[in-house]
Amino acid sequence: MSLDLSARIASAAAGLSSPDWIRATLLLSLIAAGQLTAVCIYLARGTRKAHFGFWAVAWLLYAGYRVMAYRLHTWPGQWAWLWIEFGCLGVSGLFLLLGMLHLTGHERRQSLVVAGVAGVMGWSGYAASALPESVWNAAPLMALLAGGCAWAGTHYGRKRPVTRANQLLAFSWFAWGFCSLLFTYVGVAGTAKGIEHLIMPVLTLLVGMALMLKEEAALAEDKYRGVLEGTAEALFLVDLWTQQVLDANKAACRLTKYSREELLRRTFLELCPDLRKNGESLLDVRSMFNTVFKPYSEFHILRADHSPVICEGDATLAQWRKQAVLQLTVREVDKSQTTNQLMRRTEKLSSLGQLVAGVAHELNNPLAVVVGYSQVMAKANDLDEKVRGNVLRILHESERAAKIVRDLLSFARPCEPQMTTVDVNRLICNVLDIRESDLRGHQIQDQVYLAPDLPPTKADAIQIEQVINNLISNSIHALDAKPPGERRLKITSEVCGFFIRVRVTDSGPGILPAVQEKIFDPFFTTKAPGKGTGLGLSISNTIMEEHHGRIWFESQPGRWTEFYVELPIVACEKPAETVGAPVDVQIEPPVAAVSPATEGRILIVDDEPGIREVLKDVLICSGFVVDTAANGQEALERISSNRYDLIISDLCMPEMDGPALYETVRNQDARLADRIIFVTGDTVSPKSRGFLERTGNRWLSKPFNIRDVEDTVHDVLGRSLQPVG
Repeated sequence: MSLDLSARIASAAAGLSSPDWIRATLLLSLIAAGQLTAVCIYLARGTRKAHFGFWAVAWLLYAGYRVMAYRLHTWPGQWAWLWIEFGCLGVSGLFLLLGMLHLTGHERRQSLVVAGVAGVMGWSGYAASALPESVWNAAPLMALLAGGCAWAGTHYGRKRPVTRANQLLAFSWFAWGFCSLLFTYVGVAGTAKGIEHLIMPVLTLLVGMALMLKEEAALAEDKYRGVLEGTAEALFLVDLWTQQVLDANKAACRLTKYSREELLRRTFLELCPDLRKNGESLLDVRSMFNTVFKPYSEFHILRADHSPVICEGDATLAQWRKQAVLQLTVREVDKSQTTNQLMRRTEKLSSLGQLVAGVAHELNNPLAVVVGYSQVMAKANDLDEKVRGNVLRILHESERAAKIVRDLLSFARPCEPQMTTVDVNRLICNVLDIRESDLRGHQIQDQVYLAPDLPPTKADAIQIEQVINNLISNSIHALDAKPPGERRLKITSEVCGFFIRVRVTDSGPGILPAVQEKIFDPFFTTKAPGKGTGLGLSISNTIMEEHHGRIWFESQPGRWTEFYVELPIVACEKPAETVGAPVDVQIEPPVAAVSPATEGRILIVDDEPGIREVLKDVLICSGFVVDTAANGQEALERISSNRYDLIISDLCMPEMDGPALYETVRNQDARLADRIIFVTGDTVSPKSRGFLERTGNRWLSKPFNIRDVEDTVHDVLGRSLQPVG
C-alpha cells in the first residue's frame, strides 16, 4: 500500500515538472500578473495616486520576467535573454520600491529614478555575463523585489484603524515576497518550479483583490469622513458598552482641544463629568445619556487643559462599521450670542412695556368688575343650577382673559409662571369644550387622541390652556380657506422621553416658506386687519420658554400644518385632580357678615364706577359701612368730614392719584396712611412697583378675587377695630 502511495506521489511530482504543466501554470501566472497590472492602472486613473502608476509598471515588468524565465528554461545559455530576464526582475523591484516611497510621502526626483534603472540594468548585464549560476546571480534582484513587498506588507499591517482590507493586504504582500524568495533559492526547475507556478498566481490575484477592497473601503471612508466633517457641530461616536470614543470629527477636536488620536484613547465619561453611571446594562447606559442629553439641557465638557465648557447636545443610536453606537452631537452654548439676543429683546420691548401697562390698566378695570360680580353671584344660595353653571363659565373665561392681560405684561417683563399640578389631557378637554361651538359653526371635523397613561406635571394651567387655545384658533382661521368637507383638525397627546407632547394638526393651506421664519415674531399676522393681533404665537412661545419646554411646527404648503408643544414632565407630590376644568371652578362658600363688634368704616377710591360698586357691595355684605370717591381730591373731602378705619385706593386716577393721596394722608394721619390698601392693574412699570415696595402697604392686583379682598381687609384691620381720627 505504501509503495502505491509513493508511486502516486512520484507520478504527481513528475507531472508538476512536465513541460506541459510548466506552460499551463506560466499562462496562469501571466494572467494573474496582467490582472494585477490592470487593477493598478485602474486605481491610478481613478484615484490619481502616483504609487499605483509605479506598481502598474512593476507588475508589467514582472510579467515580462516570467516570460523570459520560461524562454531561458526552453533555450538555456542565451546571454541576451538572461540579461533581459534579470533586467525585468530588477526594474520591477525598483518600481515597487518607488511606489512605496510615494505611498509613504518620500517622493524622489526623476533623475534618481533614471539612475536607479541604469544601475539595475548594469548589474543585470554583469550578472548575466560574469556570474555562472542564475539562481544566485539573480538573488540581489529578487531580494529587491521581495524587500518592496515586505515594506508594503509592513505599511498596511501598521495602518490604523485596523480593517480587514488592511490585514488582507499585509498578509498577501508578505506572503508574495516570502514565496518569491523561497522558490528562488529552493530551485528553478522540477517540482519546485511547478509548485511556484501554482502558488504565485494565487498570491498575485490575492494582492489585486486586496488592493481593490482597500480602495473601495478607502472611498467609503472618505465619504463617511466627508459627512462627519461636513457639520460644524462636534460629533462623537461612542461604544455602548465601554463608552469608549470610537471616532470624532475635527469640530470635536477643536471643542475638546484633544487630537483625534488622543480622543480615541479616552472614554466619554472622562470628557463629560455630568454623566453618572448607575448600572452596566445597555438600558442603564441609554438612561445615563438621556438624562444629560435632553432638549435645552446644559452640561459640561472638560477640555485638554481641564477647563470646563458649557454645552448642549443630542444622543441618538447609529450604525457604525456593523455595530450599534451612540452618536453624540455637542454644541457649545454661546453665552455672548444669548446676551446679545436678550439685549435686542430688551430694547425692542422697552417701549412696548409702557404701551402694555396702559392697555392692561384699561382692560383690568372692566375685567375686575366682571370677575367681582361673577363671584358675588356664584355665592348666592338661591341660584338655579343651570344659571350657576353659566355664571361659573363666565367667571372662568373672565379669569382667563385676566390671565391673558397678565401674559401681555409678562411678555414685556417675564415672570415666573404659577406652577401647580396639572393634567394636560384635562386642559385639552377644557379648551375643546369651550371651542366646541366654534368648531361646529365652522363645520370642522375634529379628532382627539389622548394618551390614557399621560403623567401629571407642574405647569401654569391657564397659560397652557392659552397656548392650546391659540393653536386651535389659528387652525380654525386656516381651515376657513378649505371647503367644508375638507376641514379636519386632529389633536393628540403622548409621552416622548422626558416630555409631554401635544400635537395640533389641521388640513389647512399650510404656511408659506416666506412666512415660516417670522411666525413667532411679535405682532406678525397673516390675518385680515381687525381679526388678529399677531401676539398669539409669540406669547405661546414665551409661555413655553418659561415652562422650559418648546413649541415648533412643520408644514407642507397647500396640504397641512402641524404644531408641536412639548412640556417637561416634572415630578408631582400629589396627582392632578381638576386643575383647569371650567365646570370645577371652586367658589368659596359665602362668608358670614362680620359681627357688629368688628364693624368699621371704609372709603373706596377709584375712578371706575363698576369697581367702586362691586367693592362696596362685597364689603357691605361683610358688615362694613362703605363710602366711595372717584379720585384722590374727592377722597380728601370725605376724609375731612368723616372718620375712616381703612381706605381702598386705586393707584392711577385723574386729578389726584393714589401716591399723592397717600402722601397727603400720611402728613395728616400716619396711622390711617398705613391702613391704605392699593389696587392696581399696573405692576410692570418701575414707578408703580417702586412705590408699592417703598410704602410697605398691602396691595391687590386687578382683577381681584373677592375672598382676597375680604381677607386683606380683615388682616389690615385686625380683630378689634378702633376708629382712627
